[in-house]
Amino acid sequence: MNMVTPTKFLFVMDPFETLNLETETSLVLMEDLIERGQGVYWLQQEGVALAHDQPMGLVSRVTGTDPLQREEPGWSNLNSFDAVLVRKDPPFDTEYLQLTLILDHLDPGVVQFNDVKALRNFNEKMLPLHWPEFTPPTLITMNTDQLERFTVEHRRIVLKPLNDCSGRGISRIEWDERGAFREQIGQAVLDADGKPRFLLAQKYLPAVSQGDKRVYLVNGEPVGMVNRIPPPGSYLANIHQGAQCEPAQLSARENHIIDTIAPFLINHGIFLAGADFIDGYLTELNITSPSAIRQINAVSGEQVQHRIV
Repeated sequence: MNMVTPTKFLFVMDPFETLNLETETSLVLMEDLIERGQGVYWLQQEGVALAHDQPMGLVSRVTGTDPLQREEPGWSNLNSFDAVLVRKDPPFDTEYLQLTLILDHLDPGVVQFNDVKALRNFNEKMLPLHWPEFTPPTLITMNTDQLERFTVEHRRIVLKPLNDCSGRGISRIEWDERGAFREQIGQAVLDADGKPRFLLAQKYLPAVSQGDKRVYLVNGEPVGMVNRIPPPGSYLANIHQGAQCEPAQLSARENHIIDTIAPFLINHGIFLAGADFIDGYLTELNITSPSAIRQINAVSGEQVQHRIV
């Protein structure tokens, strides 16, 4: 990637009080940039505007992260920054979509991590299906008949909402002779307003009990990894769901998968990504606000953020 080394970094963030500080990666990146003498700035979605064709924001300079210290906010043209990092967590809703459309008005010289077009065009749960040979059997639909047939075929499946993260809304469905699984599917396919929604169904991988590996990729290269073990009695290996973290290494298959997907990530401006592996299968490719740097540092003894910024 050809670019001038940025000196003013703008982070598009969720409100501080909503952040999960246990896994929050953006603050780690901010602190490292501040220590290097770079300018770090904070912007939230509700402070974004498009004035005719100019993207504007109610921006605060960040002077410290532990505790968070910010100067008084003021309106700035977003094209005055060298780099913009969109670090909002899912859900990817209408407001998120509209945010990316506003950020389309950034000048070409403003470096984006990740490119907002990639954030808009690629769903991180569907993205691995660009390489179906590396994924578990998968179905995406809101059709209950299709989901029922998928359950009958694979006996145990997991259902995931397409637009959320951190293990929220995931359910495991098991085929049974009485057909109770059909009722479970019927409930899962409805959103909070009772409307049908698209779900991702995957064959359940029992090896998740041995861990779900998060590999942090920077410009297509792995810079750190951590294995996340579900708590006893659970199948959810998300840190937010109580998973334990342990050191990890890449298998030959996982290295091959990363080498295969790296050109795609680079070509689409996906500078930061979190690849998730269970039993050698690529299950998700997180690109909105990939996290777990704190956990990777804790289990590896490294400071991975130095390799990112």
